[in-house]
Amino acid sequence: MAITLHRIKKAVRNAPNLLRGYNLYVDSDKLKLIDFSLRTAYPSARTFADLGGVWKVNGGYSRYAARRPQITRGFLVDTDFPPQVRTQLEREPRLQLISGDFTSNDVAQQIGRVDVVFFFDVLLHQANPSWVDVLGMYARIAPCISIFNQQYVRGNSTVRLTSLSLDEYMSIAPKGREDVYRYVYAHADEIHPEYRKPWRDIHNVFQWGITDNDLRRVMSMLGYREVFYRSYGRFSDLPAFENHGFVFVRR
Repeated sequence: MAITLHRIKKAVRNAPNLLRGYNLYVDSDKLKLIDFSLRTAYPSARTFADLGGVWKVNGGYSRYAARRPQITRGFLVDTDFPPQVRTQLEREPRLQLISGDFTSNDVAQQIGRVDVVFFFDVLLHQANPSWVDVLGMYARIAPCISIFNQQYVRGNSTVRLTSLSLDEYMSIAPKGREDVYRYVYAHADEIHPEYRKPWRDIHNVFQWGITDNDLRRVMSMLGYREVFYRSYGRFSDLPAFENHGFVFVRR
């Protein structure tokens, strides 16, 4: 019942986005985070990069940001663009699509310098390179970084989840994908045929439990100050994770 009520509340909150041409997975809280990033945190922003913004939301956040009046160019990066979604996104004149892994140096070089980078629901999936290294990579090209992530609230230290036992992992990870988790653990050191990295490092599963303090420490070390923070409550039915939003601007 709790899961059903959670989904109903989320659908009701996001329903107005249908009138904007988005689907129900496009989260109104993230749209507000985009507005804050572009209007308040970094009002001179003219360019952005949306990293991993296709799955489920069909590039909705990129489309929304690209339609802000001051934006001249946006980049949407993902490993998979379904044909219908690509066709729709290619109609956005200020949006450039990049097919690839945003954690690669080649992709970061294709993007070049941008004003704002959006990490929405992707940071905890980055293991090879790690989330810390990915933030360091994009800190070199963006003065403003906006993050919406499923943050770890069960302990005070960041945890590499796939280093836990399988039973421990399944006790805190999203439900309904147990077969995937078993396969990843059974083939942990084998190289994934598409991603060319060990199965234990693929981005399709939760890789990290990142604490707020550790995220803030990393961003401070990279030269940023925090200008926005909000907790949006528990992520799905998982007591170990909460949705938290951050915006950081280079000092």
